[in-house]
Formats: sequence, structure tokens, C-alpha cells
Amino acid sequence: MAIECLEMFHGIDRTAFRMLTQVLYREVKQSLMVMAFLLSLETMGLNGIVQTAVKNEGWFMNSLADECVICLQCLLSQEFSGVVDKSRKLETLGHVLKTDLMLYQVHRMRSALLTLIPDTLSTICARILGDITMDAVWLEYHRTPKELLVSTHRTSAYRLHQRH
Repeated sequence: MAIECLEMFHGIDRTAFRMLTQVLYREVKQSLMVMAFLLSLETMGLNGIVQTAVKNEGWFMNSLADECVICLQCLLSQEFSGVVDKSRKLETLGHVLKTDLMLYQVHRMRSALLTLIPDTLSTICARILGDITMDAVWLEYHRTPKELLVSTHRTSAYRLHQRH
């Protein structure tokens, strides 16, 4: 499928990512993970999450992104051992899905989501958000060049240390 068609089909997703990175000034890598998580949930049949988030105000999208980060932390932990409270209610995500949603319910989908999220990042996000990602990195650089360069330096130093 041509990239133009993909971008048009995923217009709402592109708007959501733009909102996360260029309106709410959330970190680019985290925003990509949030989008991959949300699109993976939609792939699993929980439709309309991104569309509903975009229709609401910025605070709603910010709250949803915060909950997605908590869910991602939870998914990366095999156990709930101190990472987050498993009985935590996900208010914003639950509102979008029109149901009560608890963190332990997301953790039950762990194996499916840990397979879907990387696939979504590489097959969907990379193709439909690439240009916006570059714009967001440029904007992030202009807002906080020192922090961006420091984190790049730390990553490079870590990689150099791993080689030796």
C-alpha cells in the first residue's frame, strides 16, 4: 500500500501522535510506545480508543498517555512485584472503552500485547509516523537541546562501554 494511502487511512493516529509530541510536548520515544500500545489494543478489537482521545481536550489525551505508560511498565514486568498496584483502576482508558478497567486486566493480555506492540511499532508506526517523528525530534531539540544531547551522549557512552 502506498505511504500516502496509509497516512490518509491513519489520519486520526497521526493527529494523536502530533498532539502527544507537538501540543502536549511529551517525549518522542514514549509517545511512540503509547501509540503502539493503543494501536495494539485496537488490533485486539478494542476499537475507537485513539479517535475518542483525539476528540477530547488535551488533558484527556495526557491522562490517557499517563495510563498507557503505567500499562507498559506493567507489561514489562512478569509479576506485579512492586511495579504498580494491580488493582489500580484505569479511569481514562476505561472511560474510552465504556467499562471498568483494572491494571490486572491489562496484565492478563501481556503475552498478546508483547507480541503485538513490537510488530505495531515496526509495521505501522514506522511507516505512518516517520515524518512526524522527525518533526517531533526537531521540535524537541529546539526546546531542550542540552537534554537531548546529554541523553544521546549517555546512550553512546553506554554502547561504547558494552563493546569493551
